[in-house]
Amino acid sequence: MIQLKNLTYAIGPRVLFEDVDWVLNAGDRWALVGPNGAGKTTLIRIILGEIQPESGNRVMSRGTRFGYLPQEAAEKFEGTVLERAMEAYRGLLEARTELDDLHQQLSTMTADDPNMMEILERSGEVQTWLEHHDEHALEPRARQVLSGLGFEVEDQDRPLDEFSGGWRMRAALAALLLTDPTLLFLDEPTNHLDLPAMEWLEDYLRDFEGGLVVISHDQVFLDRVATDVMELDHGHLTPYPMTFSEFLVAREGRREQMIKGNVQIEKRVAELSRFVERFGAKNTKASQAASKKKMIARLQTQKIVLPKRARSISFSFPAPPHAGKMLVSLRDVSFGYGSRPIFSDASLEIRKGDKVAIVGANGAGKTTLLRVLAGQLEAGGGERRVFEQTRMGYFAQHAAETLNPNHTALEALEENATDEWMPRLRSLLGNFLFSGDDAFKLCRVLSGGERQRVAIARLLLEPTNLILLDEPTHHLDLAGKDVLVEGLEQYPGAVVVVTHDRALMARVATRVIEVNHGRVILHPAGYDDYEAARLARMKNGGDAVLRQNTPSPTEEPVAAPKAAAPQAKGDREAAREADKKAKSAEKKRAAAQAALEADIEATEARLAETEAGLADPDVYSNGARARELVSTQRDLRARLEGLWAQLEKVAGKS
Repeated sequence: MIQLKNLTYAIGPRVLFEDVDWVLNAGDRWALVGPNGAGKTTLIRIILGEIQPESGNRVMSRGTRFGYLPQEAAEKFEGTVLERAMEAYRGLLEARTELDDLHQQLSTMTADDPNMMEILERSGEVQTWLEHHDEHALEPRARQVLSGLGFEVEDQDRPLDEFSGGWRMRAALAALLLTDPTLLFLDEPTNHLDLPAMEWLEDYLRDFEGGLVVISHDQVFLDRVATDVMELDHGHLTPYPMTFSEFLVAREGRREQMIKGNVQIEKRVAELSRFVERFGAKNTKASQAASKKKMIARLQTQKIVLPKRARSISFSFPAPPHAGKMLVSLRDVSFGYGSRPIFSDASLEIRKGDKVAIVGANGAGKTTLLRVLAGQLEAGGGERRVFEQTRMGYFAQHAAETLNPNHTALEALEENATDEWMPRLRSLLGNFLFSGDDAFKLCRVLSGGERQRVAIARLLLEPTNLILLDEPTHHLDLAGKDVLVEGLEQYPGAVVVVTHDRALMARVATRVIEVNHGRVILHPAGYDDYEAARLARMKNGGDAVLRQNTPSPTEEPVAAPKAAAPQAKGDREAAREADKKAKSAEKKRAAAQAALEADIEATEARLAETEAGLADPDVYSNGARARELVSTQRDLRARLEGLWAQLEKVAGKS
């Protein structure tokens, strides 16, 4: 257990928190939320003891073991992936080294050596301690966690420095999870995780018995791992004993109730003020007027000071220049690095107005495919065609890291701006929350979210009709994400985005391109189509890897081999019997499909009704009713996923 009492902390004149109280108990599962720059990471570092507050106390129970994954955990490490994960067992590894040394000493001793008894006793103590901590199970446990986070067995024995920052972060996360902390702090853990790894982490955290505090801008992730929300805003903490989605509704409902209450007070004050103005000078009404004045004073004290709405970025993509129907196409394109193939026979077309998401496991080749589309990488085979009127804009995954650290935010925009844009750059920066002197902050002192905003602003400086984006929502808070997603939804040009953000895919993507073990697969009906296909594969094959020669539900099925012509009467009778059975089976399949479709329609209707109930702020005044609706929503969503998977399976037999 950890308790914060009257905690205050400031950076110069800016107060981050003032008289903050918070109790973290074993088993608590908090989502720590607030706008970028509110001080969430700083608060965690104070809890960890890395930063000392200006005033207040931090009280910690004995036996508390911290686990902390910072926002950027891709540190260098001289060793293999497995060895990085095994760092969680540093004490046990050192004990094993000591025991091996003791055994080595014993092998060289004679029976009358006076030190033998002492060494035997020590080796027995160390051996017992190792057995008590299941030393034999350490490596299998570490490999299991690494596999869950996406590391293939053969990759676990490769040097960690051969991997990208995202994969090094996963190895650090594996070591953290293996330490078995009693209180776990995660700062944006999903930034570098693909969908399978994200789901594995969600499952792990659901079973984790310690306390959890997680900072994330992924709404789906927060709903699945946190039961309570702590909002940090304008230096104050406000707890909400509900899921994150419920918090978003409740916060707006609370604000609306405050506004209504203030309106009623203002109306009553206006009525009383009119009485005082009309009769205050009359002797016969003087006492009543004085009473009304006192009532006005009391009412004024009852008005609630509304919390300020968090500022959010505000922009729209420039209108795209005229383009033809087709923008860019790939025909039978292959790409690899040296002898290592990434994908082959990729064929796709990006048309005017398309909204395409590229998905797949980390390392599958999503960014590579995007860069081939952009012309930054030259295909090893096949044809890439860019049509005459196409104007591309490209946003790299690490665009924020390419900013010159010695340039100000304004200078970073001036690098890319045309003469027409120059007078409007300060206004553009204002739309991205850089007001006043913020425009002159050096890029090296900007937070990750601030650098990301500068990089997105640079993308707006030249009109395009095709925008290629690689993980654009990293480091953006929820309000910023919403504005970006809305901008992409409304943008009349074409969008191709590499992302793991499920909310972005669901809202924006009309088509999904999956890169999976060297294959580029089109899911023409968007995110729902892709997710149904992925879940069906996981159910049938145990993982999300496409089996060889097995078509995706959204691909053209492989033609079955033609049956040989019957050669005899017996064969013809058998054929007729087989045909009869096939027709009967088809009839049953059609009936089953119709029943499933009806069940899906009814379940969707119930889900819509339940979600309409959850959207009513008044429901949260009745805790039991709110919990009942949330439980019903969760059950209906799970049932709906199962029904869609069954329908996919039944329809696939046709």
